[in-house]
Amino acid sequence: MIEEKEKIEIKESLKEQILKKEQNKIYTSEKFKNIEIKVKESLKIQKTDQALEDITIWALFLWASDIHYEVFENYVDIRFRIDWVLVDIFQINFKEYKLLLERLKYSSNLKLNIANIPQDWKYSLNINWNHKIDVRISTLPTKYWENVVSRILDSQKNIVNFEDLWFFWMWKRLIEKAIKKKNWMIIVTGPTWSWKTTTLYTILSTLNTRDKKIMTLEDPIEYEMPWVIQSEVNEKNWFTFEVWLKALMRQDPNVIMVWEIRDYETMNTATSASLTWHLVLSTLHTKSATETLDRIINMWMRPFIVASAVDIIIAQRLVRKICPDCKVEKTKTVQEIALIKTMMEEIWMKWLPIKSMKLYTWTGCDTCNHSWYKWRIWIFEILNLSEEIKDLIRTWTSSEEISRVARNGSMITMREDWILKAIWGYITIEELLRVL
Repeated sequence: MIEEKEKIEIKESLKEQILKKEQNKIYTSEKFKNIEIKVKESLKIQKTDQALEDITIWALFLWASDIHYEVFENYVDIRFRIDWVLVDIFQINFKEYKLLLERLKYSSNLKLNIANIPQDWKYSLNINWNHKIDVRISTLPTKYWENVVSRILDSQKNIVNFEDLWFFWMWKRLIEKAIKKKNWMIIVTGPTWSWKTTTLYTILSTLNTRDKKIMTLEDPIEYEMPWVIQSEVNEKNWFTFEVWLKALMRQDPNVIMVWEIRDYETMNTATSASLTWHLVLSTLHTKSATETLDRIINMWMRPFIVASAVDIIIAQRLVRKICPDCKVEKTKTVQEIALIKTMMEEIWMKWLPIKSMKLYTWTGCDTCNHSWYKWRIWIFEILNLSEEIKDLIRTWTSSEEISRVARNGSMITMREDWILKAIWGYITIEELLRVL
């Protein structure tokens, strides 16, 4: 067993290595310079629609999820969130930003003359492709002007195949079994922007056949799905999740997706739907699978109802995937070997010889724009509510005890899932310390 002090020293040593590598990392600046020149030329002749389209196309080309327009005293920064890391692209002046801001608001049907309150909506973009790109806009008044964040919603990148969610075979089989059931409740949990909704959309696409009626309750609708009846909550008109969900249940659905459960009323209605022969999919914000049970009970749900309604809980994180084109095998350091032993000491695969395990690093290439990483990958922690665990829930057992019982079964933690995927060459140890 590794002492706690030694664990801290190992983590601090690896964090220093990460910082050094992050400081030396260089995105392909020539490409970004091309964006700047083209956008500023379009703004100079007041072709704001062309400038906005160019920025969005480059964001799509670099697989960015968001475009940030950040206003400071003398300039405006344009930054892309690439693989969940913000990258500086270029700066514009206030005159140029005024033109872009007006075009963003006009495209999104926002009020041009209002700058002192937040606004949000979305617009669609067709770039001669065979599918539509939706861009969700959020404005926020700040000290100097309005900040804008544009979230890019590309359904072809975000509604993935079930095979591409990176479940281990045993978890894949467990989830496939769960979604074939006529009722019960499947909950996906994790922090903001861990792509919980993407996991739900992927499960829905698997269930989406003409013999089922699938209905969703979203805020907002992110991706349009064929054959799925999608509705959007409008809390400004007092149509809350609870009210809307009760109305939705009278529409005779087989499968219901609730975008997010925020309070007791919505949770109570969702569990009632599950108990009355509906398959219910939803999300919560919690740190782990077992802590989700605490969160539900803290909403004043009765434990015996939770045990009767919930079938499976999927906790997840989204992390950067190592670039497959420039990854190379690396020599494991003493600290990394110690970290692997620490993470794997309780897993049922601990008998695997650590010395034969491989770790990988990167060299940088044009595929990943010399950023080391290309797109992202999920890591999971999945709690299957067996009869033993349901009995523990009914007797108000703590999440720590439930976790211990689940670990005696077949559950592996997110850290262990991470280490296994690092060993197989999908992600890095450094990314583990950055995220977890």
